[in-house]
Amino acid sequence: MDRKLTSLTTVWPSSWFYNFDMPVLSTRALLLFQIIPILASGPRFALPHLCRYGELCWPRASVWQQFNASIDGQLVAVLPPAAPCHEPNYDEAACLTIRKNWTNSFWRADQVGAYQVPYWERGLNGTCFIGTPVEQMCDQGLVPVLAATVANANHVQKSVQFAKRHKLSVVVKNTGHDFLGRAGGAGSFMIWTHKLKGIVFSDAFTPDNAPGGYSSTPAVTVHAGEQWINVYKAAHDKGVVVVGGGAQSVGAAGGYALGGGHSALGPKYGMAVDNIVQITLVTPDGRYRIASEYTNKELFWGLRGGGGSAWGVILTITYKTHPAFDNILGGLFVFNATTPTHAFDFKTKAFAALPSILDKGFSGYIFLDGSIFTFSMLQPDSKTDPTNTGDFTLANEVTMAWTKHTSFWDWYTNTTGDGIIGDNIWLGGGLVTRDTFINRPEKLADVMRNASCLSLVAGGAVSTVDPDSVSLHPAWRNDALALVNVGCGSWPDGADAKEIESRRKQTTILSQRLGDIVGPGAGAYFNEADPLEPNWKEAFWGDHYKRLLRLKRSIDPDNIFTCNRCVGSDL
Repeated sequence: MDRKLTSLTTVWPSSWFYNFDMPVLSTRALLLFQIIPILASGPRFALPHLCRYGELCWPRASVWQQFNASIDGQLVAVLPPAAPCHEPNYDEAACLTIRKNWTNSFWRADQVGAYQVPYWERGLNGTCFIGTPVEQMCDQGLVPVLAATVANANHVQKSVQFAKRHKLSVVVKNTGHDFLGRAGGAGSFMIWTHKLKGIVFSDAFTPDNAPGGYSSTPAVTVHAGEQWINVYKAAHDKGVVVVGGGAQSVGAAGGYALGGGHSALGPKYGMAVDNIVQITLVTPDGRYRIASEYTNKELFWGLRGGGGSAWGVILTITYKTHPAFDNILGGLFVFNATTPTHAFDFKTKAFAALPSILDKGFSGYIFLDGSIFTFSMLQPDSKTDPTNTGDFTLANEVTMAWTKHTSFWDWYTNTTGDGIIGDNIWLGGGLVTRDTFINRPEKLADVMRNASCLSLVAGGAVSTVDPDSVSLHPAWRNDALALVNVGCGSWPDGADAKEIESRRKQTTILSQRLGDIVGPGAGAYFNEADPLEPNWKEAFWGDHYKRLLRLKRSIDPDNIFTCNRCVGSDL
C-alpha cells in the first residue's frame, strides 16, 4: 500500500525524523501510511552503515519535499500490504480486496509495499499478518518507509543522486520476486521501477559504439518494469521467442537477468545473460550509462551474473530474439509412492535416468513433495515420438500425458504459473552435475526426501559458453544439468521464532549437504539460494568474485547499493 505525499510536513512533523519512538498516526486520512517503531527483525546481515529512518542523519521533511518536487510528486509513503486490515488504519473494503488477492502474484507486484514472500515484509519478529485480529498492531517490519515510484530515467537519476548525497540505505524493487530479502530493508528508501514500461523489437539491433561491420541481430529492448508474461506475449505476436523466466509475473529486466536468468529455453539458447546484447542503467554515482561489449565492457561483464541490487538501477535490457517454434512437445508425469521406501527408490531411478532424458533436448521442472513426484517438461522443435516412452517408463505407477503445442506461448500459458505466492517460503540449494545424477543418485534422493524442486535448465547451450565471458558462476558451464532447491516448504503465519529458526537452520544443513554430494566447485544460483548461505562468495561466483569486487569498488566506492550476500556486502 502507498500514498502520494503532497505535503510531507502534514504527514510527518519534522521532529519525527529524529525520534525513533514516534507515535502512531490514526486518522482515516492517513489510512495508507502508519508511522510506528521499526523492528530490527529478520536475519542480521553484514552491512555498512547507511542512513535509515529514525536516525539523526535522516533528511528533514523539507528536504524530502524538495526531492518529491524534483521527481514530479512520485514519492510515496509505504505500508505493508496487510496494514488496512488492522487498526488504526482498518478499512473494511480495502481489507476485503487485500484478502481476495493475497496469493495473487500480479496484485502483489502492483503494490509498492508487497513482496511475493511475505516473510520479507515482516522478518522474524514482524506482526503485520493478514489473518490476525483487527486490533493487533501492524508494524512496518522490513518494508521501506518511503519509495520513489519512478516513471522515467530522470526520476531514477534524481533518486540515486538523492540517496548518494544523504548516504541512505536504498533498495531497488520491481515485482517483489525475491527469495533472499534483497528488495526490502527496515528504515530504507526504495526505488520502485514497476512503472518503467516498454517492449521494443528490432529486426537488426546494433549495440552502442559497435565497430563498422558489426553484424546486427534481431533483439527486443525490455524496460525495467515489464514482466515475462507480457514480454512472451509480445514476442509471440512478433513471431519470435526470448529466453526468459518461468514464473509469469517475474520482472523481465532486473534481478532475474542480472542473477543469471535460468530458463526452460536455456538448454536450447543459453542463460538469459548469454542473450543480453546491451543494458542501460543509472549507476551509483547517479549517471546514465550504457553497457555492452563495446561500451563500459567491464561493467557489462559484471552485470551479466553479478546479481541485482548491487550495481545501480537497471532501465532497460536488450535481449537477442530467436525464431519461433511451431512444434513443441510437452509432457506431464506424476508418480505417487505408497511408502517412503517406494518414494526413495523411484527418485533414485529417476535421477539416474535424467541425463539421458535431457540429452534428447528436454528441459523442465520437477516438484517433489513427500510421496508425489511431478515432472513438467518440454522439447522445442520436437522430433520425439510420444508413443515411444523409453526412459520415461520408470514404474507402472507413473501417469504420463503428452501434449503438442504449436508455439512456445501455447506451451507456456497452458503449463506454467507462479508457484506458491503469499506464503513463507525459505529456499536453499545449488547446482547438480551430470556426474552426480549418474553416480550418486541415491545420495541426491536422500537429501531430497522432503519438499524439493529441480529446475532442469542447464546443459546443452548453457554448457557451451565460455565460462569467463560473463560473471556468472563457472559451475553453470561445468557439466551442470539442474538447479536443485531444497527446503521448498513453508511455515504458517504466526509461527514462533524458534520454529522459524529451526526451518532456516535445516535449509542451510541441506544446502551444505547437497554441495558436499556434488563435490568441489559446486555452485549455487544467486536468485534461488539459502539466504544464510555461509560460503556465499564461492557459492554464487567461484573465482569470479575477486574481479567482481574490484568492479564494485570502482563503480560504487561508497557501497550505497548493498544487499544480502551481494558483491561487496561485507565491506
